[in-house]
Amino acid sequence: MTPSSLALRPADMVAVIARTNLHPNPDNFLLPMFESISNAYHSISDRFGAENISKGHIFIDVNKDPASIIVKDNGTGLDEDSMESFRTPFTGQKLKRGGKGFGRFISFKVFDDILYQSRHKGKSGNERFSFRFDINVQKEEISFIDPFTTSLEDYGCCVSLSAAKPNFQTLASALSDDQIIDRIIRYFLPYFLSGRMPQLEIYIDGLKHDPEERFRSLFSSQEIIKDKIEIDGQLHDFEIGISLSEKGSLFPRHAMLLFADDRIIGSGRSIEGKIGTPHFTGTDGKSRVVVASVSGEFLNIRANTARTDIEASEDEIDEIANHVSQIVLDKQGEYREQRRGDQAKSLSTVFLRNPLLRTALTQNVADYVRSKPMNWGAEQFVSDLALKRFRDQGRWEKELQEKTKDYESLKSAREEILAHIEQENKEALASYVAHRRTVIDLAEKIIGVQDSNGSTSLEDVIHDIVYPRHTDSENTKFYQHNLWMLDERLAFVSYVSSDRTVHGGRRQAGDKVADLIMFDECAVFNDSDSNSLVLVEFKRPGRNDYKFGDVKRDPIQQVFETIGKIRQEKSLVTSSGTRLNVPGGTRIYSYIVADIEPTLLDVVEDHDFDATWDQQGYYRYHDKRDAFVEVFGYNKLVSDAKKRNSAFFDVLIGDLI
Repeated sequence: MTPSSLALRPADMVAVIARTNLHPNPDNFLLPMFESISNAYHSISDRFGAENISKGHIFIDVNKDPASIIVKDNGTGLDEDSMESFRTPFTGQKLKRGGKGFGRFISFKVFDDILYQSRHKGKSGNERFSFRFDINVQKEEISFIDPFTTSLEDYGCCVSLSAAKPNFQTLASALSDDQIIDRIIRYFLPYFLSGRMPQLEIYIDGLKHDPEERFRSLFSSQEIIKDKIEIDGQLHDFEIGISLSEKGSLFPRHAMLLFADDRIIGSGRSIEGKIGTPHFTGTDGKSRVVVASVSGEFLNIRANTARTDIEASEDEIDEIANHVSQIVLDKQGEYREQRRGDQAKSLSTVFLRNPLLRTALTQNVADYVRSKPMNWGAEQFVSDLALKRFRDQGRWEKELQEKTKDYESLKSAREEILAHIEQENKEALASYVAHRRTVIDLAEKIIGVQDSNGSTSLEDVIHDIVYPRHTDSENTKFYQHNLWMLDERLAFVSYVSSDRTVHGGRRQAGDKVADLIMFDECAVFNDSDSNSLVLVEFKRPGRNDYKFGDVKRDPIQQVFETIGKIRQEKSLVTSSGTRLNVPGGTRIYSYIVADIEPTLLDVVEDHDFDATWDQQGYYRYHDKRDAFVEVFGYNKLVSDAKKRNSAFFDVLIGDLI
C-alpha cells in the first residue's frame, strides 16, 4: 500500500560535517570564533538597534595551549525563538542577514567540546541555562546542565570552544597574538572601516589587546565607495572599501577581500598583477599595500554554505577585480603615471633590440602602453607586437593577391605597394643595424669580463664573435659572421679561413695556423698584383708575457713566419679540398689584435714599428716579406666599429623609436 504522504527526516548533520572539507590553517582554526562573533553582533543589534555600537560589548578570550576560545556578548541571548532556530539545521531565521543555518556546526571540524550558556528574557522573566552542544550523541537532544562556568552579568550568550583536534592544536600553538588580532580585523574589516564594530575586548593567554588601536596602526586612508559594476551585461551594486596597510605577513601584496554579509569569504584575491607592483613605497621609505574590501548582494547570495568561498566564476570575480583595481589606480595617479612611464621606457628598449616590432604599432607608444595591463613587462610587449606583426603580414599578403590579380588593380595600388616595399626595406635594414649594435655591445662587455683567477676573457670568445673558428667561407653563411667589426670590405672577400691550417688538413707539428686568413682574388685581366690577403691574429686580452724573437711569445714573429709559409706554398686549401692559388704579387696585410701591455710594447719597438696617427696602435711595412703589419688593442677594435656604425645607430634606429 502506497502511503499518501511521508514526513521529511531531519538532516544527518554528522554526515554533512564529515563531507565538509576544512583545511587545517590559521583562518579555519579561528572560523568557529568568527561565526560566534558574527552571531554576537546580530544579537547585540537585535537588543540595542541603532545604539548597538555604543552599548554593545563582545568579550573574547583565547588560549593557545591547550587551545580554547570563549566568545560572550551582551545581546539578547538564546531566547525561545533563537533556541528553536538553533535546534533546526540549515534554518532560515537569518536569511535576511546572509545566514546559512550551518555556522554553529562548523565548530565540530575544529573542536570536540562546545558549551553554550545564555541569560535572556523569557516568558517567565529572566531566564538562564547552559548546555553542551554535541551532534554525535545517540539521542538527538540538547541536555541542559548547571551551573554556569562563565559569568554573564547581563543578558547575552557565551560560547566556549575547547578540546581542539590535534592538527588544529598544532596550528594554535604556533600563532602569535598579532596574527590572531590581525585575522579578526581582516575577517570583519567592513565593520572596522565603517566604524560599526561594537566594543571588542580581547584577551590572549591572559594578555589584553586593543583591536581598534591595532586597526589604526595597520590601516590608513580608509574610504568607502558605493559603485555599480557590470557583470555579464548586468549592473550590480557594490560597496568598496579602499585602505592602505603597511606591508606585512597578513597583507604582503595588494589584495581584494570579498565579503558576504560583512563577513570575509575565502582568502581574497591578489590584485598586484592588475596594479603592476605588489606594493607602493611611500616617501618615508615604508612599503604599503592596498586592501580593498568588496561587498554587495551579488556576493551575499553566492557565499557557499561553509562560508569558505564565493560560488562565482573566475570571469565574474575578474570583472570585480578589474573595476576595483581601476579605482585604486585612479586614486594613485602619481604611481600610475610613473608605472606607465616605466613601461614606455621598457618598450623603447625593446625597439632598440627589435626595431621591426615598432612597425606593428598603429598608435603612439604612450597610448599603446595605456591600453595594456599594468603588470606587462618587456616579454609581454614583445609577444603582443610580434603576434600583431605576424597577423598584419598575413593580411597584407592576402591584400596583395587581390591588388595584383589584374592590371587595373595593380595600377590603382601601385603607390601603396611601393610604400609597403620601402617600409619593408627600412625594417630589414633596421633589424640588421640593431644586430650590429648588439654585437658591439656584447664584444665590449666580454673584453671587460674577469674570470675567477683575475684574468680577462680568452681571445677565442672574440674570435668566435668575429668569425666562427675551425670553419671557412665554404660552410659559413654571410649572416653567421661579423667581419664588419674589423673592416666592412672584409665581409665580401673571395675566401675566408678561420683557425685552420694553410694546407687544409689536420694540424701537425710545425704547421702555421692563422686565426683568420682572408683571400680576395681579382679576376680582372688576371692581375695578381690586385689580389690581396689579410691575416688576423687574436691574442688573449690582458696578456703581458711577450718576448722579442721567441716564436711562441712574439706575435709579430708568428705573423712573419705564417706569411713566409703562404709565400712558399703559394696556395690555400679550402674545407672541400679546393686549392686556391696565391700568386707572388699578392699584397698581404696582417693585423694583430692584443692589449698593448708593457711587454708587447717592448716587442713592437724592437721590431721597429711606428705609432699610428691616433696613437692607439703601431704599424710597419716589411720589405722582404712584402707585407704590412698593424698592432692594436681590443678597445680600438670596438671603438672603431662603433664609429663606423654610429650614423646608422643615430639616424635609422633613432627614426624608428
